[in-house]
Amino acid sequence: MKKLLDITYREIDGHELKLDVFLPEEDALFSEKPPVIFWVHGGAWLAGDRKWCGLQKQTERGYAVVSVDYRLTDVAPFPACIEDCKYALTFLRENANEYPVDLTRVCVAGESAGGHLVALMGVSAGHIDWEPEGSDCSVQAVIDICGPVWKLPTVMADDDDINEDKNEPSVLTKLFGTPYYLKKGKQIAAAASPLTYIDGSEPPFLIIHGDKDDIVPIEHSRNLRNALEEAGNDVMMHTVLAGGHSFICPTAEAVTNGFLDFVFKGIKPATPEWT
Repeated sequence: MKKLLDITYREIDGHELKLDVFLPEEDALFSEKPPVIFWVHGGAWLAGDRKWCGLQKQTERGYAVVSVDYRLTDVAPFPACIEDCKYALTFLRENANEYPVDLTRVCVAGESAGGHLVALMGVSAGHIDWEPEGSDCSVQAVIDICGPVWKLPTVMADDDDINEDKNEPSVLTKLFGTPYYLKKGKQIAAAASPLTYIDGSEPPFLIIHGDKDDIVPIEHSRNLRNALEEAGNDVMMHTVLAGGHSFICPTAEAVTNGFLDFVFKGIKPATPEWT
């Protein structure tokens, strides 16, 4: 695996945002430039960084992997995080000659808060307020691992919210820059929810969630799956039995491998137990 590290893709308000590129060996399984897995880390939008890349091992299977940083909520509230993700993808496409990868074939993938952001990338291509003018922020597949997706028109009731210390500001309040139960907070919540943008034109989705997740309840992913299905999109949801939040397990890995190979190699996977 070849590593291209600490590449600056954006400078904004005194913050330098970086990404890392991981390339497969030359004898990889693709006879042409490999597709890209664009990884967005989790951490409740307030912690974490690109150095934890959940799908980095996919380079062993012939995929290129890009892991990106974005502004966390202690720096700037929404929509800074989604803007940065789209700017990172734009940077890669504008500099495509620098990297031996196929940026016409991109799967965005992420876990927890990263799952939310990649789901939002998958449904909001062309959002002019979040994308550089004239850019192409379309993606060809999405892997959302236990990402939070709140219902519309209001955000979750307190008992459905992401678990938090009630003596501290809600992670959603930090994300939205205002209490999520106020009118302005609900308006931002609607703008930040993938459910707002689904129209039937979305790329294939794989959603993975543990049924014992006590941080982001599995109903979040079920709501996203249902909305995608109702709009006529291709969506697969895999439930990890007894799985908690931010898990890694052989079953989820196998499902991920099958999804990627089906989307980018045309290899029909053995029938998994989709739920």
